[in-house]
Amino acid sequence: MKTIILVGGGHSHLHCVKKIDPKEEKVKWILISPSRYQYYSGMFSGYTEGIYSLEETRIDLKNLCESSGCEFVERTVLSIDPDQQHLLTDKGDIFTYDFVSFDIGSRNDSMEIEGLHEHNLAIKPNYRFPEQIEKLHNCRRTVFIGGGAASIEMALSLKAWKMDKGYGDHSVVVVHSSPLLEKAGSFSSKKMTGAALSKGIELHQGRVTKIEGARLHTDEDEILDYDEVIFLGGPKAPPLFGSSVLPTDEKGFLLVNSYLQSVAYPNVFGTGDCATSQDFPDLPKNGVTAVRQGPVLWRNLTGAAAGKKIVPFEPQKRYLAIMSLGNKQGFLTYGSFSLVSG
Repeated sequence: MKTIILVGGGHSHLHCVKKIDPKEEKVKWILISPSRYQYYSGMFSGYTEGIYSLEETRIDLKNLCESSGCEFVERTVLSIDPDQQHLLTDKGDIFTYDFVSFDIGSRNDSMEIEGLHEHNLAIKPNYRFPEQIEKLHNCRRTVFIGGGAASIEMALSLKAWKMDKGYGDHSVVVVHSSPLLEKAGSFSSKKMTGAALSKGIELHQGRVTKIEGARLHTDEDEILDYDEVIFLGGPKAPPLFGSSVLPTDEKGFLLVNSYLQSVAYPNVFGTGDCATSQDFPDLPKNGVTAVRQGPVLWRNLTGAAAGKKIVPFEPQKRYLAIMSLGNKQGFLTYGSFSLVSG
């Protein structure tokens, strides 16, 4: 019997768990995740604004695994030995696999900003999200670092919640070194900037260089006070791969080929934010990519276990994205096209 271990409860792995046949006797499936619950990042903004309840934003991995005949293990994988095919967890367990797949997401931190690690309100791993949002709700001055979709959407959702609850005197600040939504083009960037300002978001352009005490410093010689600061300036690699012999890209993400396999160990797979495709290095690290990788991962894991043909992942060139502006308003982007609705 082959053993396939899924590390992390991300989009691609959820697809695989749902496809497992409980009657299948040739493969033993194990899902290892640090939390029983997997939170859906696409609903983070709605939860922040108070639109969704906590239960609506999460999946019970243990129950899902039980219904599929997959073993669920609530652990954090600390290291991997791909030569011995061993995984070591935070509880000292050692798991042996024939095939392993990683879908563990990324982290919201940056070692490039002095002092950030000591003060950053980390929302990843995403099971930490609910308790951190409660802190933001109670915070009088919140500073978000980053000009991408995750940062500006969270800022807008938090501002909407505060306005609805009568906390109009609480400030929500976004510090960004490049134009907002720069990758969506100048037209969308200008439109989002106008929307953010109209909603009461404070925008400060500059690169954060240091965080000291309750003050944030930028390369524009600006000093901003804060009560809570949260870095959402793009995904950062999880430390797991950097401490292993698995090949990574220059930023520390697991390097995979078009079949979602490690470029050096074909029985090691990776999807979602934690991996970089050697063939498509600019592939966005977002939920859209991870969802589309799910069916390919399933086919390749089961195919590899059975000694059958595997298939390459072919990313789409453009994709539709809808961000929340708060108050049930949406900001739609498709390539360089954008539209405000609601």
